[in-house]
Amino acid sequence: MRSKQHIHTDAKAFVLLEVILALALFSMISVGITGALKQIGESAFLSGEELRVQRKLESWLTRYSKADFNDQEFRDALPIEEIAGEVFGEVPETDEMGVDYYAIVEELEEMYTVRDTEDQQAEIKLNNMYRIRIEAIWGERDSPQQRVAETIRYASLYQNR
Repeated sequence: MRSKQHIHTDAKAFVLLEVILALALFSMISVGITGALKQIGESAFLSGEELRVQRKLESWLTRYSKADFNDQEFRDALPIEEIAGEVFGEVPETDEMGVDYYAIVEELEEMYTVRDTEDQQAEIKLNNMYRIRIEAIWGERDSPQQRVAETIRYASLYQNR
């Protein structure tokens, strides 16, 4: 038969084992939750960065798509050097997050036609069609990220008549 003191010691040892197991389980759960929170934070940061880049791309695309490339004063106001297929350089410098923006404008030569309103068989070539492409490049040299916004515009649409 066991003595009361021996049974009491076994119960204390069992309680100690339960406490140690509970602490181990709690620490594993804490480490898992910490890792999950870190991943959530990184995902939120990357999503915010993507959204910011996308908004800047849209802003630059809007600015370039409304440009009158024949107006020297307007061309001087934009950070461009040449038109018709030349890379216009960085727009205008790397931003606070280290993103480089590039604008490319190329003239589309006789790519689009419309029907003449008087003679439905005749086609009229649309001159002054431009492809405008804004590129954003950022990240490490070994794994850069890139986003592009592109549009085609008819320059005569924005001329004052």
